[in-house]
Amino acid sequence: MKELYHQLLGFGMFVELENTVEGLIRFENLGNEYFIYDEERKRLIGETTNKCYKIGDKVKIKVISANKILRQIDFEIVK
Repeated sequence: MKELYHQLLGFGMFVELENTVEGLIRFENLGNEYFIYDEERKRLIGETTNKCYKIGDKVKIKVISANKILRQIDFEIVK
């Protein structure tokens, strides 16, 4: 599914599904590349590929964990 990336924090980025459910993609779940967090511009930049994620980008994701009690969903980027 492709979802809208809408918030970037120092530990990951939040995405929002079309049904308004939000979940987190932690930096370690962005793939095999190290991403640099540009806090001033609120974006992530891949150290090797220069792949850039910024607020408003659509990303393809899949659920890797969900906790109904804590109301938390974790995603990872799908290539």
